[in-house]
Amino acid sequence: MRSLSDVRAERTTSSVGETTITGTRGRWWGGLTAMELRSIYKSVHALGTLSKAHYIVDLEPFDPNGPLKNVDLFHQLPTQAYYDFAKVLPWLATETEFSVLDAQNDSVQIGHFQQNFITGNSGNTVNVTFLETEDGNILTSAQAVKNIMFRGDGTQGLPAEYLMWMTISLVRRDDRDHVAVSNRRLVALQAASVDLAGQNRDPLVVPLTFIKMYPMIKG
Repeated sequence: MRSLSDVRAERTTSSVGETTITGTRGRWWGGLTAMELRSIYKSVHALGTLSKAHYIVDLEPFDPNGPLKNVDLFHQLPTQAYYDFAKVLPWLATETEFSVLDAQNDSVQIGHFQQNFITGNSGNTVNVTFLETEDGNILTSAQAVKNIMFRGDGTQGLPAEYLMWMTISLVRRDDRDHVAVSNRRLVALQAASVDLAGQNRDPLVVPLTFIKMYPMIKG
């Protein structure tokens, strides 16, 4: 009859790469020795990880010569010409989401089985929250885009006048120029509003909702 110590641990000899390892195989280690786990950990650690806090949100006018070029989001501010607001904008994006796939589906009942199938890829929205500047550049830009989309005479602007490219990129912690993965989509501003409260002294943030447009057009 095996003793309790024999059940808990066994002396084993195994090969990891070209190295032969002798160690105690413990049941609390998933049947691996400490040396085997160390080797696996080193391999996993070498892969690295991406951070939720290291991303870039870029916006560009679809038509570089269209009316959007005069919106604060895309040009150098006339009142503070010592910096390019378009280059500062990515640092003001405090929150967003990175959408890869949002498939639509339908289902039919066949007997007591449910059969699911994909019907298409939905064009959903992208939400980006920006930290508002002291001069209100984010809200001013949203108002300017609204005026381009909906003119004062009751007519509506052409899509090329208000469409913009949005690129959301995930970058490495130690290298902002190393883009691990990115999504580039043609979008239009759909909604912009803020909640105000007299007792709230936190910095103002502006959530902007963009709707994905014309997925067949690639930038």
